[in-house]
Amino acid sequence: MYMIIPLMSSCEEVIEVDLEDAAPKLVIEGHISNTKGPFNIYISQATDFFSEPGTYLVEVESVTISTTAGAIEKLKNIVDGHYRTSSIEGVPGEAYTITVVREGTKITTTSMMPHPVRINNLHYVYDDTGFNLSGEPGYEISCFFDDPVGAENYYRLLIYRNGELLDDKGFYLFDDKFSDGNEISYTFFDQRFDFQDNVKVELRSLDEQTYRYYEQLNEIVSDFDFSSAAPANPTSVYSEDVLGVFSAYSRYTMEFAIIIE
Repeated sequence: MYMIIPLMSSCEEVIEVDLEDAAPKLVIEGHISNTKGPFNIYISQATDFFSEPGTYLVEVESVTISTTAGAIEKLKNIVDGHYRTSSIEGVPGEAYTITVVREGTKITTTSMMPHPVRINNLHYVYDDTGFNLSGEPGYEISCFFDDPVGAENYYRLLIYRNGELLDDKGFYLFDDKFSDGNEISYTFFDQRFDFQDNVKVELRSLDEQTYRYYEQLNEIVSDFDFSSAAPANPTSVYSEDVLGVFSAYSRYTMEFAIIIE
């Protein structure tokens, strides 16, 4: 078992939302983090769950982001459906409100950015059996961090192999309901790594609304059976019947290469 020295880094992702077999809906996806911007918002019209071609970007009248501190910015339209900030910064403890105007209707939601939680260290240990959730031998990764005492905290962990996000098995989520103020250890039991792989783990601190959204997505995916009816959509975080998520989260990352067999 080995301890790894932390290294800060940043990245960006877009979540694809599968829909139930129903009328097309607007999907708004965007994130603000405690890293340097700009930040992107993607707005699309989604077809039914089983329809083609899936989603396509759509233009709206305006997209603005405002903060409780009084900052406000109208986002630039890069191409239809892709909007980008130029001045808004991600500040832990700040609340961010997105307002999208489409066909005269205002669509809004607010997300509070928690303070980042530092990863203490990462461990890796070799498992020479295939009797595990991954179904194969290899290096198993564990992440350790201290949960802040006296507050409700919600986390999402992301793990990368050689720069590739490993998210095919759902979202790695954790809350501190039973571990408030304690050191938390999280092991990626369903992932295995090889000698000389580069490994990065990202710890995101989420507000409860964002956490519940990802939690529902996990349940929808795990319960979905292609022989049954199409799955339900996750509960909307927006003021209107719109899909997707807008989240303000903080992140801390650590990475290393597996160099000791």
